[in-house]
Amino acid sequence: MKLKNLKFIEDLQEKRQKEIDSVDLAHLSKPVNDVETSGPKKMKDFSLWATWKNILVGVIGVLFVIFIWWLYSFIAKNNGQTSWLSDPITVFNRFTKMASSEGSFFLWKHLGASCQRVLVGYGIAILLSIPIAFIMAWYRPFRAFLDPFIQFLRCIPPIAYVPIVVAAFSSFGSEAPKYFIIFLACFLTMTVTIYQGVRNVDLTLVKAAYTFGAKDRNLFLGVIVPSSFPFILTAMRLGVGAAMTTLVASELTGTTYGLGAFIQTQGSNLEMDGAIMGIIILGLVGILLDKLLLLAEKRLTRWK
Repeated sequence: MKLKNLKFIEDLQEKRQKEIDSVDLAHLSKPVNDVETSGPKKMKDFSLWATWKNILVGVIGVLFVIFIWWLYSFIAKNNGQTSWLSDPITVFNRFTKMASSEGSFFLWKHLGASCQRVLVGYGIAILLSIPIAFIMAWYRPFRAFLDPFIQFLRCIPPIAYVPIVVAAFSSFGSEAPKYFIIFLACFLTMTVTIYQGVRNVDLTLVKAAYTFGAKDRNLFLGVIVPSSFPFILTAMRLGVGAAMTTLVASELTGTTYGLGAFIQTQGSNLEMDGAIMGIIILGLVGILLDKLLLLAEKRLTRWK
């Protein structure tokens, strides 16, 4: 009985070996997740939507909003109702008029002044938020000292401390209060985000580094900084949003040129086509800066 079972097993193994030998490996298709040809797959790679379809849906969404805007203005106008919301054609004509050679200096003067304030306040916030966030995450006494002030200031909208900032920084020049308000909004947002990134570093990596004899300096440069780098880029994107949303509040401190001042002046004069145009330009600049940072994030964090 045992000999029969042994013979049966040998015959089965021989049959399987012949099936394996008969397979032509050269004609087998490579797996889809071939690292050499396509790289490691991420969740986004399995999306059913092609890129051009996403772009098409986005364009359709924008056109739909413009259509609703135009329809509201058209219905209000034909019903004899007073609507201060200018239609898209009027806003576009206002833009072409101000962007032409006749009025380009006026338009680009506002845009240039606002971009300068955003870049200065945002740049100072980057230089200070990164080291302070790392120190807060690394040293508990430093975190205990700064955290109450950061959490307190985060709960106050920037427009609330405009008078105080003007009184405190007006002696340093007319632009200093604007720089400080934008800086403070960006600094608080970026510091909290980077701090959370450092605190969420995988403890397994930290323990492994200590196991292999890493010193604090090696741990910081080899583990903490690379692991929190994606959070730094995310904080930079959030900082851009904070800077653009705070720009109008910063220009309430008093200025002649700037998109925020332009929107406020046009709205006060009930020239809604100019106010809407300024809002659209402000939003487009913010989208452009965000897309540039998103592109940098994709380039610099391919290893994620």
